[in-house]
Amino acid sequence: MTFVRIWKYASKYKKLVFLSLGALIVAIGIELIIPLFFKSIIDDHLVGIEKPWYIVDKSVENSVEYNGSYYAQARNIDDSEKWITQNNEVRIFLLKNNFYFVDEYVKAGSRVLKDGKLEVVDQDSNLITYEVDKLATNDLLAFYQPAINPIAILIMGYVILNVVAIFIVYLYRISFFKLGNKVTYDIRKEAFEKLQKLHISYYDKMPAGKIVARVTNDTQTIVDLFSRTLIVFISAIIYVVGIYFSLFFLNTRLATYSLILLPIILIWGSLYRKRAKKYNRVIRSENSEINAYINQSIKGMEVIQAFSREDLSYEEFQYHNKRYLTYRTKMLKLNASLSGNLVRTLQRLIYAVILLYFGWSALGIQNVVEVGIVYAFIEYMNRLINPINQVFGNIDIFEQSIVSCDRVFYLLDQDEVGLHDDNVERFKGNIEFKNLNFAYEEGNYVLKDINFKVDSGDTIALVGHTGSGKSSMMNVMLRYYDFTEGEILIDGVDIREYTKQSFRKHVGIVLQDPVLFTGTIASNIRLNDDAITDEMIEDALRKIGAERFIERFSKGIHEKVLDMGSNFSTGERQLISFARALIYDPAVLVLDEATANIDTETEQLIQKALSVVKQDRTTFIIAHRLSTIKDAKLILVLDRGQIVERGNHDELMALKGTYYNMYQSQLHQI
Repeated sequence: MTFVRIWKYASKYKKLVFLSLGALIVAIGIELIIPLFFKSIIDDHLVGIEKPWYIVDKSVENSVEYNGSYYAQARNIDDSEKWITQNNEVRIFLLKNNFYFVDEYVKAGSRVLKDGKLEVVDQDSNLITYEVDKLATNDLLAFYQPAINPIAILIMGYVILNVVAIFIVYLYRISFFKLGNKVTYDIRKEAFEKLQKLHISYYDKMPAGKIVARVTNDTQTIVDLFSRTLIVFISAIIYVVGIYFSLFFLNTRLATYSLILLPIILIWGSLYRKRAKKYNRVIRSENSEINAYINQSIKGMEVIQAFSREDLSYEEFQYHNKRYLTYRTKMLKLNASLSGNLVRTLQRLIYAVILLYFGWSALGIQNVVEVGIVYAFIEYMNRLINPINQVFGNIDIFEQSIVSCDRVFYLLDQDEVGLHDDNVERFKGNIEFKNLNFAYEEGNYVLKDINFKVDSGDTIALVGHTGSGKSSMMNVMLRYYDFTEGEILIDGVDIREYTKQSFRKHVGIVLQDPVLFTGTIASNIRLNDDAITDEMIEDALRKIGAERFIERFSKGIHEKVLDMGSNFSTGERQLISFARALIYDPAVLVLDEATANIDTETEQLIQKALSVVKQDRTTFIIAHRLSTIKDAKLILVLDRGQIVERGNHDELMALKGTYYNMYQSQLHQI
């Protein structure tokens, strides 16, 4: 399933896929052909001197003159019927490190040089003696002369193939890298787009560090999947098929025996992968936990140091760090026991089988062992073992890549908020809550039977102790969370009738902790809307009384904003956040304890600005400082998700209930 999903991304680049695979197949094909060059050089030309020679005349091309006669081997004779006969055959043998010429046909059998003569024992145990002539160096070189050109051609072909292979290997490696990078780019882009569409509830449950790890670390392993593991695995498959084809071409019986390797490797690989998959899931999970904890610790370092939690924080980090180390160690032990060592053991056993097989064959009277075949068999088995060794060496990385892909795809599979580009006319701002009940978790209601109505342009304040449901009410109204019981109407229409994007175009919000992005003051207010000019931004800042704040910067509204606005005070960040909300001219403005972290002077500026910007705009204020909402037309007092009191400031003070007690308590604290 994971491969199918990865293929959907890779299939967008079919030309690159086919180029990569084609180049890989050609490169492997060249590698499989090369041993045949050496086999031909050894068996046909170097050791091939011992193959039968035939008496010919000087008209035969590449014939060799010796003792007044001319001789040639079958590959150089065109008229085989005329020259290639048993009576016309002579032989050359290497005996005791010297070459000897036998001027007649020699029967097959075991050969030995004794008393200057060649003795042959045939299969019927008959002893046959042949006269031999020891070849001088010049004579021997003459017999090798016909092989010089073919050997030179084979060596030249070998060099050319290696040069071609260098370029082909470069081509398929760079192609796989490009493919991996493109797929990673697409998945990472889709993952970031997904983050923009996820429900707010996802971020409530998932730490930021884990999300970052999935979008960065986990997607990066996809490059490794294409650039390393897929090359190794695909190469191994092609090698196995090509090598066994070559082995059957060389020696059918031994190739058949060697087929037993395949089930051994498959069973072995299955056991290895099962363990590796288990370990890598824990490794990737703990890596994500480490990222999340480091991110959390960096953000909360001031608190950690202020409350002397360094030791406790270290212990919590070490729990995940040690668990990561434990499973990394298990993975290393698994690699050491079931990977390289066993592959090398298997390789030695294969060599032993080959040597025993050919050695036993050499003892047979009718069997002649060709050195080139032995070389080719060992070379092919080397080329078979090497990719197997690489496969086992990369299963760890492969499993990490698969686990990482699963983690990324889990993110991509989360429910999302559909994006729409429809437009809705600016709301008038008449809002009504009717019989609203809401729970983040089924059955655990945080809002219960909420009923109230707000007319366009009115200001309504929500007050209550921590956990009373103030922010939850705004979360529901802003559609960060959807409700299923009751209604919220805007201008008489259920807000769920609108798409979330079109609804939020006419609703502005200012949070208690303002969020600024890296860029400039202007870019943080404009938020990539090119229709908003610098003049509009400066006008919005003047409306909230922030002109003095901007004028002190040499670049004005184009002053740089560092990470999360760290180069501005809390009050300055809040002023930028206010300007951001107001410039879009929302029909409904929500202030979620927006003045809680602002100094008195800045609060006075904002309060003065609010008296202007609240005109023709319905304003919800979640208030911590009750002194800031005395002018609100309606104040709702919440307790445990229910409205326990409602009215304006004077009416609630006259009741001498919850609001009165809260106000008096704050008054005494001043």
